[in-house]
Amino acid sequence: MDQDKVFRKKYGSFRRFFRMLWKAPLPILWILVYIGVSFALTHVGVSATEYSARLFAGDVDAVSVVIPFLLVTLLSLLIGSASGLVNGICRAFINRNLRRMVWRKAVRLPLFFYESNEPKQLISRVTTDTTVISQLTMQVFVPLITMGYSTFVLLRKVSSYDSALMWSLFAVIPLNVLISFILGRLHFGVSDRVNRATAELTAGIAERANQTLLIKTMGTEEKECKQGEVLMEQSFAAGKTSVLLNQLSGPVHAIAGALQVVVIILVGRGFYSAGRISLAEWIAYYGFATQLANTITGYLNDWTSFKSAQGATDRVAQVVDTPDENTREGVPVTTLSGGIRLEDVCFSYGEAPLFEHLDLEIPAGKITALVGPSGSGKSTVLNLIDRLYPLREGRITVGADDTARFTLASYRRALGYVTQECVMYAGTLRENLTQGIERSVTDEDLDRACEGAGILDFVRMQPEGYDLAVGEGGASLSGGQRQRFTVARALLRQPDYLLLDEATAAMDIEGKDLVWTSIRQRMAGKTVVFVAHDAQTVRNADYIIVLRDGKAEAAGDRDTMLASNPYCLEMMEQTGKEAG
Repeated sequence: MDQDKVFRKKYGSFRRFFRMLWKAPLPILWILVYIGVSFALTHVGVSATEYSARLFAGDVDAVSVVIPFLLVTLLSLLIGSASGLVNGICRAFINRNLRRMVWRKAVRLPLFFYESNEPKQLISRVTTDTTVISQLTMQVFVPLITMGYSTFVLLRKVSSYDSALMWSLFAVIPLNVLISFILGRLHFGVSDRVNRATAELTAGIAERANQTLLIKTMGTEEKECKQGEVLMEQSFAAGKTSVLLNQLSGPVHAIAGALQVVVIILVGRGFYSAGRISLAEWIAYYGFATQLANTITGYLNDWTSFKSAQGATDRVAQVVDTPDENTREGVPVTTLSGGIRLEDVCFSYGEAPLFEHLDLEIPAGKITALVGPSGSGKSTVLNLIDRLYPLREGRITVGADDTARFTLASYRRALGYVTQECVMYAGTLRENLTQGIERSVTDEDLDRACEGAGILDFVRMQPEGYDLAVGEGGASLSGGQRQRFTVARALLRQPDYLLLDEATAAMDIEGKDLVWTSIRQRMAGKTVVFVAHDAQTVRNADYIIVLRDGKAEAAGDRDTMLASNPYCLEMMEQTGKEAG
């Protein structure tokens, strides 16, 4: 067992936990109903115990004891069922609110978060961890109120028999507190280890399930089987430790419970022998004392659950506390016009800088190509223009406007960005094409966009048309088809500016020509910026910028650059060799 992972030194904070619940928020009305029902159940339980004690003492009068005992027992069952129902409803509300809060936060987090955290582990954050927190709320913090009230009522009742008798009930509480404290520390570390192992297993299996084609083509089935088994073994080891600890907890609490019973019986017998309480009161005292001891022990066990849940609280809080992109701060974009300028831009993904005081200008109303060696920052320039990453220094302007002054949501809606990944959802073609478009889109609009991307014939061949399901990530489509549909989606947005990151790399020569002809027609007079590595695609540019080592090495009109720039000449030569 890894002692450092079990005996965790860093614990979650109450402040962090309650801040999350405040943001969620809690279903206050339902929780108040649950508390009220629990209070009622306490009083009914007291009456049931007293009637039961009179029966054991020999008082079997039907009218004054037997019938009231049966009615109170029935009422206790009904209220107990209602309490369980309301408790379940409260948990469901808390689960929903927490999941909604975490999901809303997750979709607004910057890309930096996903580059330093495994995105697939968000599945566990949204599902498993939020469930643990809701259970914690309804098992530990809300019951703190009901347990306090129940303890007060029971102590007051026992005190009515003999005030000295009440103090005997506190004899074994310190032992329970000590046991729960030790087991709580153990449960926190073990539970956190189990949850992390489960999240890593979920993420690992999900990633490999999405890369089946790569596994098959590379012949790495055995290797992936072993890597999956390693994750499963880690999850198994964590689960085994958890089982051992749970099995240890049971006997320890049972011994403590047995000590409670012995103390309760001996104390009650002493008071009865001294004539200070009646037989019925001794029996009732035993019932109340057992009930109180079980309540406190049960709550301390649930407090152990709190220690177990602190790991879940920490992981969810990591998501909630991460600063997100404020998509509404700034002024809305009405129209964008003018060239794009990067002024004194400094940016890095890690410690090593990619851009140090980068200056470049993209002319308005032209098609500009960004070319350069791999790693020179071509795709990053597009990402920075789209404000996917914050700048360390400098600014980016469109016309006379600093892009930072615009709301992110409206600014990005003004741009069309086709990324290298050609992202598609597991929905229909219509849902994918209209993603992010707020206006009403007709089939005629879809036809024009798809025709411009050279994919309309494919759509018309499908019996479902635009209602064709494309599978997860567009798995039922080829790479070239996915690129065409993502280009069509960008054109459908009718953007002021179009950014293309190797958007036609998977298309054949005829397809590239068709798409670029459509882009020239639909984006006439507008600004297009694209990244490319081959001369055929670069020839579609009006203006070329060469990036190298994080600097704009050269820039100029297409013909001049292709005829004189060393990198462009080398690219032309290499493309010619590949074509030959």
